[in-house]
This record gives sequence, structure tokens and C-alpha cells, in this order.
Amino acid sequence: MIVKRFVGKTAEEALARAKWELGDDAIILSSGKARDSWWKFWESGFQVLVATDYSRKNGATAAREAAPTVMEGQAPPVVQIGRIPESMPDPVATITTSSSTQDRLDQMMEMLEGFGQRLERIAFRDDDNRTDIYQWLVKRGVSEGWALKLAESAAQYRETRHATIGEAVRETFLERLLPPAPIALAEPATVLFIGPTGSGKTTTIAKLAAYCHLERQKSVLLISTDTFRVAAVEQLRTYAEIIGVPLQIALRPQDIPHILKDRQADVVLIDTAGHSLNHTLYMSEIRTIAELSHANDIELVLPATMDAELMCETALKFGQGLNPKVCMTKIDEIRNPGPMLTTALTLGWPLSYVTDGQNVPEDIQVAFPETLVNLLEGGDVDG
Repeated sequence: MIVKRFVGKTAEEALARAKWELGDDAIILSSGKARDSWWKFWESGFQVLVATDYSRKNGATAAREAAPTVMEGQAPPVVQIGRIPESMPDPVATITTSSSTQDRLDQMMEMLEGFGQRLERIAFRDDDNRTDIYQWLVKRGVSEGWALKLAESAAQYRETRHATIGEAVRETFLERLLPPAPIALAEPATVLFIGPTGSGKTTTIAKLAAYCHLERQKSVLLISTDTFRVAAVEQLRTYAEIIGVPLQIALRPQDIPHILKDRQADVVLIDTAGHSLNHTLYMSEIRTIAELSHANDIELVLPATMDAELMCETALKFGQGLNPKVCMTKIDEIRNPGPMLTTALTLGWPLSYVTDGQNVPEDIQVAFPETLVNLLEGGDVDG
């Protein structure tokens, strides 16, 4: 047997090196960040420890030989899933608390990218129950790592309760998802909305403003700091006029304390400009806004149309040091709810709302776990 370590700047590069030399049949024994003392010419590195019974002959030939032969009309081989070994790391425990957001991001990306790949290499004994649940979850977009973890718990529930796959999965999700965390209206609330470009922050603010003012009879103040996007202020101004609430424009973060001092309200909703998660200056600005506004509620608005990896990466970058809640938008546009649920489980952050359309104020719901899980079985948000 040949055991060899391969390194690369990214996980994909390290795996590509391993596959090129040892072939696709090689088994990944372990993976993680490269920590060698000489690893200084890159910002970060990734390493995999790989084993195989023989070395690869050459690139093209080995690829052809390693590929399984499937005759015309013959179904492809099915991977059997069984009980997860006791030594397999828990996806939640994998993301440890760290003073560095980049370290947490690296851990999370390793889990999402590498966890399922490592599990695929493990030879499980026959277990049709877990296999069926695993495939049911993956079909709905749940990540491989979480599908395997959830299949373990759901299979036990199914065996003891004689439940269907849908019922078992539903109960498993409900045990893991946190209770919803909508805006607390019993006391004055200053709510800051952050998130990437196009996530739906402004429309979400309009929906919540209408609900708080028209249905809960609260005084509402809207503040816009988005002076970058074309017509962003005019869009929010139109909503404010229709709802009947005041709108103030903060040309710079330092204007916010003066606005709050002059205009008291039960609920203050602050809109911010959307930027790329790699926009360092903007990330610094939203933390300044949070500090100057004394926001007691931070709403991170994420479109559910993103894949799980990007949602997690975006959440960690935007939410650094802010302890945000998550509002999932564009639920009506997703093909599968799995990425959204994978993100909720991976982050372990409270969810506040989900939105499923452009209608103000109708298309917004509190993010009850039952509402999210209902989507797995093809239901709608209204349930």
C-alpha cells in the first residue's frame, strides 16, 4: 500500500494532485489545513493524506481504467450507506469557536467540501433504511455530510416509530433547528439590516415596516444609508409614503445618532448598501453603523437561492462580531430547500423570517422550524 500526503493552495488543488498521481480509487485518510512551518509563501494551504494499493500508470490511461464499466441499459452502481463510525466527527463540533473568522470559515469550508468526500470513501455495510433516507435528503439538496448525519438519527426514529421517511426526517430536523427569533416589539427596537447586493433587504424592510405600523400599531422610523445604489433611496421612500411612516437619509454613519436623537420611534429599521463580501471598507462601515445606532437587533438578509457554501461564507464575513439573526429571502425561487437547511444547521444561528415574494406586507413569515421543514416535502411557506 502507498500512503502519501499532497498539498495545495486550495482543497481542490490538493485533491487534483492526489488523483493525478494515485488515481480516482485512492482513499482519503485525512484532510485539513496545511500547518508546516515552511508553508509561508501562501496565505493558507490545504493537505490530504491519501492511500492506494498501487500508483497511477499515467493520466489518461489510469482515468479510463479506473472508471467503472457500465453496459448500455445497465443502471449505474448504487453506493450503500450504513451506520456512521463512532470516530466520524460531528459536523457541528467541527466548527469550533475561534478568535479568527477566517479560521472558522476555513473549518466550515473544509466540512462542506471535504466531509462528504471522505464519507464516500468509507465502505459501509448494507443498510437500506439509512441509504434510502440519505438519498432522499441529497435529492432535496441537503449536503452530503449533513445527509449522512441526519440519516443516522432519522433511521433510528423510523425504526422505533415505524414512520415514513418524510416523518422521520421532519422530526430529526425539528430537533436540531433553533426556535425562531423575530423582532421583539415589547420594547423599543433598533434593527440593522445587512447583507449582499440583491438579497432583498429593502423589500424586507418595507414588509416589516408595514407589519409593525399597520398591524401592531407601532411608530416606525426608516433610515437609509444606501447612497450607492441607483434609486435605492427612492424605492424606500415610495414604500414609506404608502405605509405612512417617516424616512431619514444618513449620508454617513455619523449622521445616525443625530437622526435618532431628533426622531423617536418604537421601531427603527435601518437599510444599508449591499456590497460584495470581499469589500473590506463596507464590512468596516456596517460595524460602525451598528455601533453608532446602538442596534439591538442585527438582521443578516440572505437569498435562499445561494448554494450552502456561499451562504455560510457570506454569513461569516458579514456577521463577524455582530451576533446576527438570519432572514432567508426568495424562498419562492428555490428548486430545493436543502441548501437553506444545510446553512441553518451549519451556522447554528437563529432564524428570524423567511420571505416568499414581492408583495408588501404579505410575503413574509416568521421562520418557524415547521415552516422550513414543510418545504422538504414539497409544501409551501404558508404550510
